[in-house]
Amino acid sequence: MASNMLDSMLYRNSFSTPKMRDIFDDTTIIQNILDFEAALAQTQAEMGIIPKEAAEEIQRKAKVENLNIPRIEEGVKKVGHSLVPILKEFQSVCDNGYGEYIHMGATTQDIIDTAFMLSIKRGFDVIYDDMVETEGLMLGLIEKYRDTIMAGRSHTQQALPITFGYKVAVWASEVRHNIERMEDCRKRCFVGELAGAVGTMAGFGPEGLEVSDRTIRRIGLDVPDVAWHVSRDRISEICMTLALVAYTNGKIGNELAKLQMTEISEVFEGFVPGSVGSSTMPHKRNPNKLESLQMLARLVKGNMETTMESMFCEHERDGALWKIEWKSAPEVVILTGTSANNIKNVMANLEVDVNKMRADLDILRGLMQSEGIMLELGKHVGKQTAHGIVYQICMETFEQHADFCEMLLKNETVAQHMTREEIQKILDPEGYTGLSGQICDRVVASIKAARNR
Repeated sequence: MASNMLDSMLYRNSFSTPKMRDIFDDTTIIQNILDFEAALAQTQAEMGIIPKEAAEEIQRKAKVENLNIPRIEEGVKKVGHSLVPILKEFQSVCDNGYGEYIHMGATTQDIIDTAFMLSIKRGFDVIYDDMVETEGLMLGLIEKYRDTIMAGRSHTQQALPITFGYKVAVWASEVRHNIERMEDCRKRCFVGELAGAVGTMAGFGPEGLEVSDRTIRRIGLDVPDVAWHVSRDRISEICMTLALVAYTNGKIGNELAKLQMTEISEVFEGFVPGSVGSSTMPHKRNPNKLESLQMLARLVKGNMETTMESMFCEHERDGALWKIEWKSAPEVVILTGTSANNIKNVMANLEVDVNKMRADLDILRGLMQSEGIMLELGKHVGKQTAHGIVYQICMETFEQHADFCEMLLKNETVAQHMTREEIQKILDPEGYTGLSGQICDRVVASIKAARNR
């Protein structure tokens, strides 16, 4: 049985997805190692450094299914080194002694850094695709609910009317920022490593740069300008970028969970028939994915901060801090992958109660429109004077649970300058959503233009 939440049969689907588990599975990491070692052998054969036949045999046997995994595990226990037993097993399955040409000039960190980077890049790409899909779903929601009026809230209180499309536009704009951050991150961070024991490529001889560059490009990673054995900023940037993704998703999850509260009940995550919210309260429909988004964001942040400790690596190699990344960086990717998958599903299945949104606008019996009343009255008596008058009426209306329109008309100054019809027109929230619709249109146009670039 598993002893980690990412792999636990009971809990793994709350923290990871099958796709992410496959990307970081032991067999996948081993295959990444074999792919890199085979790429190195191919490059060296092309350059006349090792026999062509050796490279062909290495390439032929570089399949994880050719290796005895239990024997590798025993070797790791015995020697306390995660790569050497893999290389020994790989060597043993190569015929005609060609296994002797495996790993020529490379060092352990070259191989492990690159193997992890291959999986991190694949996971990053999955997250990117999910967030682009989420963005597309949000665009549909903005357009659908462009003019769907609801209460805008500040400091947990009803403030002014907005539209639900406007609310989603705010989220979509932030998601777009994160997508662009991910695109920028791709330009810098997904590099391989093949530099030898202390990064000088001494083990490759005078052709070391060419050996390194050709091998790294062969496996689909970018080439660094210098060894990054102790330069861990790229891994940290990847993790920080993904933390922003997870936190945006978590923020949206938190907001939607608040809107799903029984007392508000304006928006709901899609309900799956048969899902159970409580072992003792059969009526419960809990916002499970929305809560998960918040939980995952906090876990990603913790792992991101842990990963950054590796930036203090010393001298030319430092296992004390480098190995932190083996646990923390993959977890950032796996957890963010679950977040991206969840937010995509939430947006695809979101349920919006437009009637409840409209009904909630009347809870304050007109008080939400106090700004409009103040501004209109201010045309006659001055803005600051109008604020004081309307403020006093608002407080009395609130305390007495009264009707705002009637309380306004009881005030001599208001009655002198405004008719009942004028007041009632201003108190209609439908006419006070500002430029919500136009802002929705602008956000949609901007994001669509970016998506088409």
